[in-house]
Amino acid sequence: MPFPFVLRIGAALLLLVPAACSYDIAERPTSGPVTEAVDNAAPTTSPLRDVRWELRELAGQAPPAMEQTPYLVLDEGRARVEGRAEGRARVEGRAGCNRFSGPYTAPAVGQLRLGPLATTRSACPDLATEGIFLQALNQVQHYRVSGTTLSLFSADTLAAPLARFQAIAGK
Repeated sequence: MPFPFVLRIGAALLLLVPAACSYDIAERPTSGPVTEAVDNAAPTTSPLRDVRWELRELAGQAPPAMEQTPYLVLDEGRARVEGRAEGRARVEGRAGCNRFSGPYTAPAVGQLRLGPLATTRSACPDLATEGIFLQALNQVQHYRVSGTTLSLFSADTLAAPLARFQAIAGK
């Protein structure tokens, strides 16, 4: 018995719909407590990972001039081991004059935990600002990417962000 025309059309549509609907919403939450912190109207043009994020605002104020601009990079850490994707997600960067690195987790969209962070211990002219910056990174629990701006939040996503960063071309 030949396959009825209607069933053939339905089968073809079932094969096409998943391909047509597949798009990356990895940086956009659809529900939950983090949704309020995300600007769903603004397009996300910068991914969270593998981008150099330079500090633009710390505790609601422009950071003071420092030896080097503080930044961070969230590295996915995907090494291939015996055919499987393995590796550790790492954050690294500069807090001004000292470098830092450590693990990070992103257990759900909009959630981010950094650390514990290890730092170098160079004698720097502005260790106080570095301390505030590193303390803010240790408090991060949520994030929002809006255009080329990354905002990091503590548990209270309705409060001002702990820090804001700007995406910079190249790592």
